[in-house]
Amino acid sequence: MPQVSITVKNFMDMLASLPAMKSDTLYHNQFICEAILRSLPPLAKNYVLQLLYIDVSVTAKPLQEWELADGSTKHKVAIDRLIQLRVLEVVDRKK
Repeated sequence: MPQVSITVKNFMDMLASLPAMKSDTLYHNQFICEAILRSLPPLAKNYVLQLLYIDVSVTAKPLQEWELADGSTKHKVAIDRLIQLRVLEVVDRKK
């Protein structure tokens, strides 16, 4: 049988590529969560820390309000990374 090798660039790419069930299992470990938080881009880390203190679901509108005038690219990168890692979830409310 041929050997298959998977090359992962970094921890975050590996985590983003995992199936939902496996990443959910990892998120139950506080040390994994801390490692993920430390590995996030600074703005994404800031967003996660802000979200910790919100007790309700957050819609896209408040997240857009967090975007600074000169930081739209960094904002998009941060939000995209949090969606890839399933920290944020896109939900279609039309259903």
